Amino acid sequence: MSDKPTTSDPATFGVVTIDTREQSPFAFEGFTTDVHAGNIHPLTVATERGTLKSGDYSIAGHHDAVAIERKSVEDLFGTLGQGRDRFERELARLDAMKYAAVVVEGDWSRIVFSPPTYSKLSPKTVFRSVIAWQQRYRNVHWWMCPDRRFAEAVTLRALMRFKAEHERELKEQKTQTTQKASDDR
Repeated sequence: MSDKPTTSDPATFGVVTIDTREQSPFAFEGFTTDVHAGNIHPLTVATERGTLKSGDYSIAGHHDAVAIERKSVEDLFGTLGQGRDRFERELARLDAMKYAAVVVEGDWSRIVFSPPTYSKLSPKTVFRSVIAWQQRYRNVHWWMCPDRRFAEAVTLRALMRFKAEHERELKEQKTQTTQKASDDR
């Protein structure tokens, strides 16, 4: 018997809704399930395009509860420079959700030490704005990722975790309802 995990049948994860305005969507390909009982399963992620009120990614049927906003480093600088008011309204909408995140395709060292050459915005302004927004919009999590693939993984795994937690909560509520009905008899 080998200790090496084996690949078997694909596993599926619901449907990820990608906003129609998302210009560079993640494909969510090449991911696997977590190792369980020595097997690694390819993970199939279905996607659909749709108009989301907030964010670039959500889970079908949960658009008002979970959203992920994706930003490239260039987009982050542009948003803070020219689209700041619009982005702050977006953060306020995200803050009202059960789970929301901004996933940036660049880490802090890239943002601070290698900002986009065309931008006149100081990296210090970006850094301090994100700190302020993290405190002002406490339900919006910020992920600074080293590259696009890592940002794609964070986006997918955050959506998967939200779905798993939602299903766990529903199961718990059903158990409590069943227990209460049993106790009332």
